[in-house]
Amino acid sequence: MRDSQQAQLEEDVVDLGTGKEYASTASTSSPEPHTEPPTSAGPSRRERLRARQKPRATDSSESTYRHSACSTNRFQSPPVMFGCFLAAALATACFGRWFRRRRLKHKRQDVQRLVTKCKLEPSLAVQQRLPPLPLLSTTFVATAMFQIEHLSAEHESQQSGAEGSSGFSSAQAIQEAIHAGATCIGRTNTPEIALGLIDSDDRRSNPAEQGGLLGITASSAALVVAQQGADFALTTDHLSGARTSAACCGLYAYRPTRGAVSREGVNLIAGNLDAIGWICRTPDLLPRLGDAFNLPGGKTSKTELAKLILAQDLFGLWGDELTPACTATLIGCQKWAGDEVAPVSLLVYLRDSVPAAQPLMEADSAEQLMSAFGTAAGLIQQSEYVRCQSEQAGPNTSLQEAGSGIGEVDVESLEAAKQVQAELHRAMHAALSTNNGYLIIPTMPGPPIQRSAPADDLEQFERRTFELSALATLSGVPQVTVPVRMPGHAVTSISILSLHKSDMRLLHLAAKLGPLIAEAAQDVAVAMAEEQAEYDDQQQASTTGEGQQGGNASKAEKYKTAANEAFKTGDFDGAITGYSQAIQADPANPVYFSNRAMAYLKVMRFAEAKDDCDSALKLELNVKTLLRRGTSWLGLQEIDSARKDFKHVLSLEPNNRQARQELKALKESEAMFDNQDSHASNGTTEGLL
Repeated sequence: MRDSQQAQLEEDVVDLGTGKEYASTASTSSPEPHTEPPTSAGPSRRERLRARQKPRATDSSESTYRHSACSTNRFQSPPVMFGCFLAAALATACFGRWFRRRRLKHKRQDVQRLVTKCKLEPSLAVQQRLPPLPLLSTTFVATAMFQIEHLSAEHESQQSGAEGSSGFSSAQAIQEAIHAGATCIGRTNTPEIALGLIDSDDRRSNPAEQGGLLGITASSAALVVAQQGADFALTTDHLSGARTSAACCGLYAYRPTRGAVSREGVNLIAGNLDAIGWICRTPDLLPRLGDAFNLPGGKTSKTELAKLILAQDLFGLWGDELTPACTATLIGCQKWAGDEVAPVSLLVYLRDSVPAAQPLMEADSAEQLMSAFGTAAGLIQQSEYVRCQSEQAGPNTSLQEAGSGIGEVDVESLEAAKQVQAELHRAMHAALSTNNGYLIIPTMPGPPIQRSAPADDLEQFERRTFELSALATLSGVPQVTVPVRMPGHAVTSISILSLHKSDMRLLHLAAKLGPLIAEAAQDVAVAMAEEQAEYDDQQQASTTGEGQQGGNASKAEKYKTAANEAFKTGDFDGAITGYSQAIQADPANPVYFSNRAMAYLKVMRFAEAKDDCDSALKLELNVKTLLRRGTSWLGLQEIDSARKDFKHVLSLEPNNRQARQELKALKESEAMFDNQDSHASNGTTEGLL
């Protein structure tokens, strides 16, 4: 074996780069003189091996290249690359985790600045009670208006004038929440004592609308809930409070029937207009809170049929900012109630039912009517504030500072305001008692206004918000606030009002409608984006000359066929898009306008439907188009115009069944409203001041 290895080492070395052969070290070494016999057998095995592996000195550039290539290949090998990618992924994950923890830490710091911590939890016996308590394992905070035990003497001294307070015990509402399984984790630090909505010194960020308004009375409570510092918050509500702050932050809120939740141990600044309400993030918590406070109206909450009344005129009273929210609300309600959704003109009814508002109006208009309701509510709230301040057991610096500049209300103005309140209560009771109705109105006149807006715009937004809040505040009916979040749009909110002492029915309804409205809002946002993209494409095509083929009738018919199929399947937004494409291709065909008007009617877009009918009738007089325009007039509460169109149909087709039925329904509707007015004039004033 040793001889074979020696022979291998002595073989010629072949240069792979040039193909030349070189003799081994033993054969190429210079011969020694034969003066002396060699004392060694030649180079050792190690020397010969080194000589074999040693590169040629004359080819240094090639050796350097090979070394560099080998290093690069080693770096680009799959194991090395996988290790690099794995290290990068781990680094990214670690950075993301650090960033999230840092952001969560800042959120916790923000919550800590807003809340004075305490911990009032149910006893072990209460937690183990069967069946499980409605608020078990939930946490809540209360605003500074509530008295809470175990807080510092400084905070307790500020609450010494609380209504019905005895020592330092917690407010009755807090005790009921704890008895239902919830844990109180603190009270908001800010005093939140104000009769307005705008605080020019507030620099806190709105989590739902960057730079948007927060409100005052319940703003800290809304921020704590929005930042997941607590599951819900107990707060007060008058013309502002739970409803307005929740609407600004995209949360759910509830104002119960006046007096349904105890106000013992709570500082009141609006007297009998104050109600104890709450703010929460999820709709499923609404009926659970109602159970915890034993709200009325729960026995028939799951069995009674309901009729939803959409006050469409209020959604469009001050512009079109609420149009997407109105559409989403209507679609969501139709998913649950089907045909039991009736868009109405509420202000037409209230104008005839509340004649006491006329002296407070500068003109006979819908805006002035709402202004009269806001004025009446403001006068009563001011009077109640002065009364609460004078009845305090001890001096309250916060109340005095909040009420600086607020004076007494003259007796004549106060009596006029209370007369408006009495008539509004009777009118709302009559409207909601018909078919167990639920009234849907906007919570605010639009998305939360930017705090940087001009002072006049801020004042106008505050005034209109109070006008909407006055409907429930004056009539004493319960109201739930439901957020409407649409991608690409500012957060808005709608409110649902129900009959006096039907709180649990309303809460169960809101828990069902909330997710449906949220889902519909997503669909409406997508449809609006697609419609806008289609419009932009059409505009671009028309400007670049690609729209020269728009008059092609066959192309328009293809669009119409696709729209008809969408209409049959209930995809009314898709049908509107298809008919719009057909109109773009052939604008001289009245059928496309008439068909799109029908699709608009299906989604309750009455103004657009009426405009399309006008366009179709200019091209061709048609009975179907007249009927559709009459229906559009009904949706817009233009009764006389609707009656005129239906009579025009009968002049063309005397036996037209639909026109006869519509005219008959108009007569019956007028008779019903006359009966409601008679009933309202003899109604009670339950729940009034």
